[in-house]
Amino acid sequence: MDIREQKKALRQSAKSFRNKLTEDDISVFSQKIHTQLFHFTLFEQSDVILLYASLAGEVETLTFIQLLLKNGKKVYCPVTRGETMEFYRVFSPEELTEGDFHVLEPNATPGNIFIPEKHTKFCIILPGLMFDKKGNRLGYGKGFYDKYLSALPEGLQFTKIALSFDSMVKDTIPSEETDHRADYIITEHKIYHCADDVMTL
Repeated sequence: MDIREQKKALRQSAKSFRNKLTEDDISVFSQKIHTQLFHFTLFEQSDVILLYASLAGEVETLTFIQLLLKNGKKVYCPVTRGETMEFYRVFSPEELTEGDFHVLEPNATPGNIFIPEKHTKFCIILPGLMFDKKGNRLGYGKGFYDKYLSALPEGLQFTKIALSFDSMVKDTIPSEETDHRADYIITEHKIYHCADDVMTL
């Protein structure tokens, strides 16, 4: 089985697991993850947060977006068009509307596009179906985040953080050279520093 077939099988397994989670499970786990993330030092130090609007079965992010806005963070969510993805500023979760792949998106107003600058610290929150302890990510197969990260200029100050249910963080998953790894994975139980050992809060 080649690596793409392995990833396809793992995606099916991950989706099957998520379908077994109840709404209460997702709500409780998500709140614990929000708390860990909100008090994570590198996250606290970031002025700008690039964050997706969650789909069913994912770590819930819409209430977290509201919390970030109330605390003065600048929040940007992705908009996909064709093969490309850009991030646009969000001023309220209520403004998000369904776009491609049934994902909620902000208005793609040119003046609200995220333009990274070297003096601005920012965090990018990576979605995924499954992760491993080295930070490898199993996404949905479209490659939007890998392409976006590859196109960022050098010298930027940013941290890549993944949000996951702890049971979906494995010892190892298949990866390719074009895959970008998370720096940290935050679950309901732990914060994984993907270059070192596990930190438990």
